[in-house]
Amino acid sequence: MKKIKIGRISGASGIRGEVKLWHDSGDSGQLMRLDSLFLCRDGGPLQEYGIDALRIRKKTPILKLPGVDDRNAAEALVGAEVWVDEERVRPTEEDAYLVSDLIGLAAVDADGGAPVGHVTGIVDNPAHDILQIETEGGASFLLPMVDVFIESIDLNQGIIFIKAQDFI
Repeated sequence: MKKIKIGRISGASGIRGEVKLWHDSGDSGQLMRLDSLFLCRDGGPLQEYGIDALRIRKKTPILKLPGVDDRNAAEALVGAEVWVDEERVRPTEEDAYLVSDLIGLAAVDADGGAPVGHVTGIVDNPAHDILQIETEGGASFLLPMVDVFIESIDLNQGIIFIKAQDFI
């Protein structure tokens, strides 16, 4: 199964070994489908953990992992990358994408087909996601991921067609 990085352990929570998860998607609901995840520390191998409990506190996922039973053990995991099986978090809705699907896409002008740059990040925003695009010249700009600016996305070709004349 293909593994994708969804975030990192951002901190300890409480004294019973719970950890905070900072995740790329902003969609905490997709995390509820998980029964396990993989942690990678300092570029080492992936280590699988079951999930004993998962709750959301102020939009932050809080995880209880087996064998992580006190604050010291939780703090030892801070900074670890969190990976999951891709199909466990793949959105089922049409026109929904994983952050990993979008990072690296070539951004192309929808009107003329000229290369603009590539997607380097996604900013989670309550109203809608915002693409961070680095231009061919090395500058970057933010582009709201709404229909007025996004013509289409072709994952097979690795291209996002944008209408961003005012941003470039």
